[in-house]
Amino acid sequence: MKLNLLLLLTILFAFNLFPQNDLQTTLQNLSKDAATAYVGPVVSALGADLNSGWVHRVPKATIFGIDIELGVVAMGTFFSNSNKTFSTSGTFRFNSQQAGQLVDALNPNLPTQVRTTLINQIIQQDINVGISGPTIVGSKSDSVKVGIQNFNVNYQGTNYNFGGESVALPVTGYLENLPAFPLFAPQLTIGTFYGSSVAIRFVPTMKLSDKVGDFSYFGIGVQHNPAMWLPFPLPLEVSVGLFTQKMKIGTVFQSSATTFGIYGSKTFGPGAFNVTPYAGLSYESGSTDVAYDFILDYPVPGTLQHVAFNLVAENSVRLMLGAAFKLGFISLNVDYNIASYNVLNAGIGIIF
Repeated sequence: MKLNLLLLLTILFAFNLFPQNDLQTTLQNLSKDAATAYVGPVVSALGADLNSGWVHRVPKATIFGIDIELGVVAMGTFFSNSNKTFSTSGTFRFNSQQAGQLVDALNPNLPTQVRTTLINQIIQQDINVGISGPTIVGSKSDSVKVGIQNFNVNYQGTNYNFGGESVALPVTGYLENLPAFPLFAPQLTIGTFYGSSVAIRFVPTMKLSDKVGDFSYFGIGVQHNPAMWLPFPLPLEVSVGLFTQKMKIGTVFQSSATTFGIYGSKTFGPGAFNVTPYAGLSYESGSTDVAYDFILDYPVPGTLQHVAFNLVAENSVRLMLGAAFKLGFISLNVDYNIASYNVLNAGIGIIF
């Protein structure tokens, strides 16, 4: 029953993350260069979330002890205003409607045959463009715009030069000014054996909806207290930890993340009711594979071009500061993580 509740919280997050419109449909309007910039903030935020919440107490330097905690951690990675818009350059393949808008912007009075020829030339090739607009966490009142930087078409001896003409894509801020990217994860921590504890996160593959697809998540990591091997006690508990995880959301996102750090904590108060300040300095990495189909009008309307790329999360080094509270069999904790993308993490669990 408890595990089902934790799984439900995780699944509810996934439903709330991809409401209403299908993300696959949104990305179908974007070329690879445009999509890379558009989803970048979510990739970094997802990596930051995955690497959060693993540690709130250091295992004791004992040979054996029973220390089991089952709970749920909630993470939120914050977005700044700079994460909500983008401007980049790359290549783009326009469809017939978009090409028609570009031709009309160049000269709205062209003969039909000339106009048709120019449109056919545009839709047949990738063109150097400038791309700007809202990212996936930007505003829905704005849209992504693509402008030709330099493109020439010669028709019966006349040279038509495109440069500066632009079109607006049907792509807005999919997550509508989301202030922070949330994530829930059930977590089981088991210790202690020779100063070590193991933490596990697991959500079995479940179908969320026809649009979203399957959701799954698995993570595992270990902490070790090296004071186990020292002949003298330390003034606080210290550990090194390594954690790795993978998450899949539908066919669009598959993320992985790893973090390695040094952690310290010290408990104040009696065994049943106490407070444990903790801190950590860690190095982390994260990446996401993104895959979808881009819709083209050449060689025939509705042609699908499969797009796949890997994005690396921006966070690398983080400082964590927090406190854990034990209230009988209940454990509560909260910490703030300072990095390129800052994260607020909180957890609640039952200690056995």
